[in-house]
This record gives sequence, C-alpha cells and structure tokens, in this order.
Amino acid sequence: MMKTNNILLLALAAASFGMTSCNDGDFLTEKPKTIFTTDDAYNTTDQVEAMASNMYQHIRYWYQIDKFLKGQGSDILDTPYFRNSSGGSCNFAKWSSTSNSSNKVYEAMYMLVNYSNQTLEGLNVPTLTWTDADKKKEMYGEAMFFRGYAYLSLGELFGGVPLVDKFNKDLKLDFVRSSREETYNFAIKDLESATENLPDYPSEAGKVGKGIAYHFLSEAYLALATIKDNDKTLLQKSVEYANKVMQLHPLMTQRFGTRATQGAGEEKNGVAAYYADGNVFFDLFQEGNYDYSEGNTEALWTLENDYTVYHKYGGDNYVNTPAQMSPVLRDVQWKAEYKETDKGAADGPWTGSNIDAMEYPGGNTCAYVGGRGIATMTPTDYVITDIWKNDEGDIRNAACNIRRTFKCIDKKHSMYGKEVPMSMLDFSTQKITEYFPIWTKLAPIDDWGYDDLKDGGNRSNMYCDQYANRSAETLLLRAEAKLRMGDKDGAAADVNILRDRAQCKVKAQASDMTLQYILDERARELFGEERRWNTLLRMGEDGIKSINAHAMYMVDQPYWGGYFKPSVSPITKWTLFPIPQNVIDSNTGNKIEQNPGWE
Repeated sequence: MMKTNNILLLALAAASFGMTSCNDGDFLTEKPKTIFTTDDAYNTTDQVEAMASNMYQHIRYWYQIDKFLKGQGSDILDTPYFRNSSGGSCNFAKWSSTSNSSNKVYEAMYMLVNYSNQTLEGLNVPTLTWTDADKKKEMYGEAMFFRGYAYLSLGELFGGVPLVDKFNKDLKLDFVRSSREETYNFAIKDLESATENLPDYPSEAGKVGKGIAYHFLSEAYLALATIKDNDKTLLQKSVEYANKVMQLHPLMTQRFGTRATQGAGEEKNGVAAYYADGNVFFDLFQEGNYDYSEGNTEALWTLENDYTVYHKYGGDNYVNTPAQMSPVLRDVQWKAEYKETDKGAADGPWTGSNIDAMEYPGGNTCAYVGGRGIATMTPTDYVITDIWKNDEGDIRNAACNIRRTFKCIDKKHSMYGKEVPMSMLDFSTQKITEYFPIWTKLAPIDDWGYDDLKDGGNRSNMYCDQYANRSAETLLLRAEAKLRMGDKDGAAADVNILRDRAQCKVKAQASDMTLQYILDERARELFGEERRWNTLLRMGEDGIKSINAHAMYMVDQPYWGGYFKPSVSPITKWTLFPIPQNVIDSNTGNKIEQNPGWE
C-alpha cells in the first residue's frame, strides 16, 4: 500500500490508503494481502480507544520535546548554535513560507484534527456495542477537546484556516480558508461540547477534564475579543470560564509532596528526598507532584513521563530540557590570569577531573552544573534579568528555582568551594554564550531528579511528568481579559494572587497594568511551560513589540561581544506565521491566500 501525501502536503485531509497500478502488466499491479480502510478499521471498541490514545501521544511531543511553541526564537529563548550557521529561529529575516519551524506546527495541528475526526467516526459506528456509556461519553469529550484545541492554536498562530469537521476518506484538494473569527468560533463550539462530556476532574492521570476545557475556552473567548475591538461581552465570557477553572483548580499555596517533608520520600542516587531550601513553587516541579491525582489542585492537564511510563511505553516519554536548556558550564575557562594549571588545576572551574566524588556524586561535573548541557537554546536577558528587577523576595527567583551562582568544584584551584564571579571567566570563547542560569523546573537541582542514572543515564533527560497547563496561567488569562475590559484594579488583583503565592513584596498596582506587564508576569511564572508563541501572536502588535524589544537579535546583550549579531531587521510586516507554501501549492481546486507579509 502507498500512503497518499494529503496530510504531508496539505496537512488537512486524513491520511488515506490506496493502491497504484498501471496497464503495463499484471506484475506491476500491487496486490496487498490486506487493505485498511475506515470501513473496516473499527470492529471493536478497543480500536476506537486506540485511536483516541493517538491524540494524547501526538500532542505530547509538541509540549515536551519541540521547544518552538515554548518560545524558541521569541522574546524569551534564543538559539545560538542554529542561528550562527543558518540564521536560526531568531533571525526573522531568513524566515519564509517554505523554511520555518512554524510549518511543522501547522502540519502537527492538522494531524491532531485528523486523529480527533477519526475518533469521532469510530464513536459513531452503529454496529459497535459500548458496555461503558460513561467511557464513550468521555472519549467524545476528548475528541472535541483536542479538535477545539487544535483550531484555537491554528487561529492564534496562522489566523483563519480551512475547517475540517469530518474524516475525509478521499483526497481533497479544494479546501476553503475560513476567517480568523470563524476559526475561533469553531474552536469555541468544540470546546463547549467538550465541557458537556468531560468529567469534572481527569478520570486518570494524564487525561483531560472539564478544567482544561474551561481554560482554553477562556483563552478562545479572549482571542476572539482581541480581534473584535476588545468586545466586552466576549471578554466577560473569558472571565466566566476562568472563574470556573479556579473553582475546580485552586492554586497550591503551601509546601507539598515528595520533597517537602523531612524523613519522607525515597532516597535516590544517594540524595535524600527532603529539600529543606525548597518552597511551594519548587514543589510544583518535583517528581511525584505534577498530577491532580497526587494532590496538586493546580494541575489542569499533565503529560505522563515518569520512569515507569517510559519503561512501559518508551518513545518520547521523557523531557530533554536538561540537555537542551542547561548551560555548558563545563566548557567555560578561566581568564589567563586566573588559571592555575601549574598547581594541577584545570582550565576552567567546572572542567577536568579534580572533583570530590563524595561531594559531587561520581566525580561528575554534570551532577553540579545542571545536567549534560548542550545548550541549543539560551534564555534572553529579558527572562534572565529584566523581569526580576523588582522581585524583592519573589520565591520564583529563589536559588532553588533559578540557580544563578556556581562554585568552583576543582579541588586544586584556590577558588575551590567559592562562588565564581563572571569577571574571572574568559569571554572571548563561544562557550561563554552558554553561561546562564538554570531553571530547576527544566533541569533537576540535584541527582534526586534523575531516575535513569541507575540504568546508565547521563543526565540528558528528565523522566518526571510535565504540565501541559496549570491554573496559574488561567489567572493571567483572566487578568488580561479584565485589563482589556478596562478593569485595571481587577487585573492587578489577579496578578497579585500569583505574586502573593510567590511571596513577592512588591505588589502590582492598577497603574502598572499593561499588556507588557501581563507578558512579564507570564514569563516569571510560566517560563518553559506556556506556549509563548501562541500568547504573543494572539496579542498581535503588542506581542510583536515584546519580541522586537527583547529577542537576542533586536537588542544588545552583555558578554556576547558581537559574536552573533548579523544585521537583521525587526518584525515589521507580519503578526501571523505564514501558511506553508506546500499547502497553498497543493490545494489545486481552490486558492488559499497567504498571510500578509509573506506573499
């Protein structure tokens, strides 16, 4: 059988299977032993459930492995390796409709639509007997949720797109592009249907419940209001759905879980579970604490990646941030005047073999510097320093959550055991660009967080669950909706719920409330979690302003010495990603218009 290219080229129609033949002889005619079609795909309810599971498996990658939607190339994350060689995600001058990371996102969202539509088709097969009506109802809610989620994402990132509400058995080449408003309304309809069929809380770990559907309804109404001159009726709907979320999923405000209690928890890799210097924000990102079923009321939707799941299913059931988003400190060198090689010391404070194996397990530098970093992404100064200038006690910036200082661990150097100031390091090398803080939500603060070490792991990956969404983000959606309604007091009050939890002494004032302030608070609370590109493009010009102000290409950065500063221009011509050119070219039965700025 030959898989047709309608998903890969159009990313719209469902994958279909067929046979090729010609008239040159029977020996050229393909004669498969079996043919899979939608007519014989669903003979049992288990097959429908298997298709439904594809929705979860598919979207997991885009949350935990691919970092583009998390903000790669935006105001919060740069890509030093990639942009040096090919322009990378931050070099907007080299983006196009044929060679941009956004093309993969377009295809991925339509593949999710496909899985949703196939699940819905399976649920409607009249010959199947469902012994568990509640399970069927929940599965229907899941399919509607994921389709609504996909179209909301497409609307935020690409504007209006073709709307596919059924599984297409035949190749279709005449899709019609809908408006952005129509796309948002379609997503809203699906998400509202999801709320009518999903349980109040996830039926099991990793599943979606009403809370996450309410969350994206809040976001969808906010998005729709934004393109309709901040329509207050729509903004009020956004607030109402956010209220529903907070009723079901209040914030965690006290220390909890696996590392919060002395004497509790299992020792791992020679490290005790209890972490005395932690806080409630630290606890939110510790293994065993992510799920609603584990007592975390803030969890709306969690991706299952624990080590047990990895061993059972393999695949992408891990998180690669310890490798990709940890600094490569082990390659950083002393300035010449601070080198003590004549004493047997290494070239840098975190290189060589002069490491106390008792203090640093196995004598491994990685155990101290935040994982086996290769640093394919680098936080911008915006998230490293700018947003913390008025933190005053903010626990989100505490050492247990963002490690900003590192001690020399070379026993033969006179700085051993002392914090290394940046003034002593050699900034003439490329590797210094990868000296930056470690967010411990992205790389464990100690070896307790690495379950795979006992099986030969090398601190490249984490095997703990991950958030798709927390209700902390819902609060910021509500704050934005109130701000757009003109209720700056209400917006500040919502922001302060988070700042109170963060023990920040400086509270938000009504006079502070701007969309940039909301973006700043999202970066403080949700760095490494939120779909940053969705947020920025949903906001339109306001989101683009933040990119132009803070992306690495747009502003001077300390310690970079101009090494990665080719001449590029800010974003001026676009506020949406381009429709992939292959989608336009392949839709031969109708014309799909390109987004402004990409023609």
